[in-house]
Amino acid sequence: MTSSQTIAITGANSGIGLRATAALARAGHTVLALCRDPERSRIAISTATGNAANVQIIRLDLADPDSIHTAADEIATHGRLDALINNAAIFDLNQRTAAFTARGHELFWATNHLGPFELTARLSPLLAQAKHSRIIFVASKGLITMPLLRIRFDELDSPGWYSPTKAYYHAKLAQVMTAVSLAERVPENVAVTCIRVPAVRLDAARLATQPTVLRALYAPKNATAADPEKLAATYLRAATSTVAPQAVYIDENDRPIALPRAARNLNDRERLWSVSAEATGANAWAW
Repeated sequence: MTSSQTIAITGANSGIGLRATAALARAGHTVLALCRDPERSRIAISTATGNAANVQIIRLDLADPDSIHTAADEIATHGRLDALINNAAIFDLNQRTAAFTARGHELFWATNHLGPFELTARLSPLLAQAKHSRIIFVASKGLITMPLLRIRFDELDSPGWYSPTKAYYHAKLAQVMTAVSLAERVPENVAVTCIRVPAVRLDAARLATQPTVLRALYAPKNATAADPEKLAATYLRAATSTVAPQAVYIDENDRPIALPRAARNLNDRERLWSVSAEATGANAWAW
């Protein structure tokens, strides 16, 4: 890869995404920082990056297809894209009942899976033009507590089984499965990686927005959670390394790890791809 790359990252305004945006900018890369609310994000990103001229903030709401289309078109004006980091996700424990998008999709499913799927598809022609490109998805270490979890194809947008935890991990499993399927489709010059992220320390400001009970419950976990700077370094390596990844599914230390059971099921993976393409209209992949 060239020393200076153009890299898009979703969820660039907080947590790991903010640290990764700053790390990529410091390394001299052009960073397309995708955020749902650019105005609110501008101060955090500008502070973290020192108002770096090589960072451009682009609006993106992964639950809104029109926003995905507009963001993809804006990214295309740069004429190149070397890496896409699908970092953004929602996990709101206060969302006790299922919410739905204008398309009728459950909000966690739309934001954490369908949105990244559609964004990646729309950017695939641009990524295909790069001499070497990287596509990165993000999963959760919490999946190891659910070894029998499978995609509930008949209840994807049903409120009956919903809980914030179920919806979150359901979508994260779909990201692993999508990464495996995409890795089988792309040519050798394209590397697809899914990083399994452990519990990450919350910023004090973000922790303060949680209800009192949740703050109390999270405090002990926060004390031992991973440093987001360390995870940002993992993102940086995955997006810019000249060495092909050892495996599609890796941990925060770049070590290959075993796929969840559902991700090893070819029939489920193919069905998920078909269902996701139908739900998003994302059939025009470059591969």
